[in-house]
Amino acid sequence: MSEQRYNVFNQIHKGLRGMLYDTALCIQQTDFTQSEARATVDQLEQVLHFFDEHAENEDQFILPHIRPHNAPLIDELEKDHDIDHQLTQTLLDQIRDWRATDAAAPRETIGQRLGYAFNEFIAFNLYHMNKEENVLMYLLWTHYTDAKIRQMEARILQSIPLPTLLAESRWMMRSINDKEVIEWLSGVKKEAPAPVFDTFLGIANDELPLERLARVQAALETE
Repeated sequence: MSEQRYNVFNQIHKGLRGMLYDTALCIQQTDFTQSEARATVDQLEQVLHFFDEHAENEDQFILPHIRPHNAPLIDELEKDHDIDHQLTQTLLDQIRDWRATDAAAPRETIGQRLGYAFNEFIAFNLYHMNKEENVLMYLLWTHYTDAKIRQMEARILQSIPLPTLLAESRWMMRSINDKEVIEWLSGVKKEAPAPVFDTFLGIANDELPLERLARVQAALETE
């Protein structure tokens, strides 16, 4: 049986997909002529920030390690990030326009455009993340040990501001399965100070349904 290698993209990509799916549903359910739409617009803007930061971290901490082994692939992925930035800017421009008017008719029209533009953003990013996990991840496994890959991840985590890291962690907690939650919290419990573990356990308490939380707590107590 082959050894299970460490997938550095799995957890963050699940969190990012969770953001996309949840925000898409919010947009579909939102009446953009009403003041309550501001919460959806704020969530959309936060998602765009998270994706932009994620791309920058990959450009800085992951892709340079693969360029010596497959430069054309890295050129392609960097071009993807440029396209993603253009899609993001389109959405940010529409958000700015929505906030600049109080009139119902233009707000409704802009809301429709936001929905269409976000659908394009979702489709592109789902395809891009699959490419990273189906192609880039295998190159990392070919040329680097899991320990080295975890070092790359550690540098990414150190670069992320704490409020952003905690917010992203909530989305990851909502979006991964029980086994992944247990492995994540078990690793934090073993490697981080107790207050850090308590923080992440608190996120699990907030985000997981009671039945799932009970299974996670039972597994952690047996360690």
